Amino acid sequence: MINWPDSLIDELAARRCVIFIGSGASASASKKGPNDVTIHPPTWDKLLESLIEKCPDDQEGSKAKALELLAAQKYLDCAELVRHHCMQPADYNKNIESIFSGYNPTEIHKAVLNLDQKVVVTTNFDRIYEHLCLRGEARDGYIVLNYYDDGLIARMRSPKRIIIKAHGCVGTPERTILTKSDFFKARSDYPGFFSSLESIFLTHTILFIGYSVNDPEIQLILENNIITYPSDNPHYATTSKGMHRTMIAAFKKTNNIAMLEYNPEDDHIELVDSLIELCGQVEERRQLQG
Repeated sequence: MINWPDSLIDELAARRCVIFIGSGASASASKKGPNDVTIHPPTWDKLLESLIEKCPDDQEGSKAKALELLAAQKYLDCAELVRHHCMQPADYNKNIESIFSGYNPTEIHKAVLNLDQKVVVTTNFDRIYEHLCLRGEARDGYIVLNYYDDGLIARMRSPKRIIIKAHGCVGTPERTILTKSDFFKARSDYPGFFSSLESIFLTHTILFIGYSVNDPEIQLILENNIITYPSDNPHYATTSKGMHRTMIAAFKKTNNIAMLEYNPEDDHIELVDSLIELCGQVEERRQLQG
């Protein structure tokens, strides 16, 4: 089980923490496909593989090149080729919408909801978490903001909870951020959003759940913040056991991220159990604080 730091429990109890959920939070989500087959959201490599399968052959051998890049794990280069050369925009939009729609929430999504923070950020295209939040009597207490929406800082002053879709959403697949050029265009067209996101990262403790801290976009934000404003108060990231001690020390030094390790066996059940325990610890701390 994860031994949650006392300082993190304090931050969560006071609702001063931002939770950042990545694809790992949705990995065990499911829906029924053709012939009643259970389908899960694809991993990064499986998504690219699925898109490549739907690309037509051309005289330049672009599809074969994309498969070569995928096999070499050059995912960003592969995505660039697939989205902006191999596949027509309408086909990309149709496939993204089909691939990332219709899933049921996981226990991780439910735990994040129960932790009840002011801000949850996600780079996932799916709408699993926001659909969970927007049902029932509490649905009017949430706002969903994409990177292309205005008013992030103004919404931070409102009493409502905010769900930030940092890479866009399946609802508008043409605006999803999949490649380096997509990210460059988004930062160029909407600098206010990304400046606001950097400010949130600077002023809050971040808890990463199911998210690869190797993401160059997030690393850039964290590195800039720690260089400009060094702090003894770390961010936190859940991660499967097995990361080399040198890498853990490097993330702490360059990104100010403390790794919280767990055993990934049995479909990451230890992470789920640890998050459920964390919810209980946070609720107890809130009751003690009055």
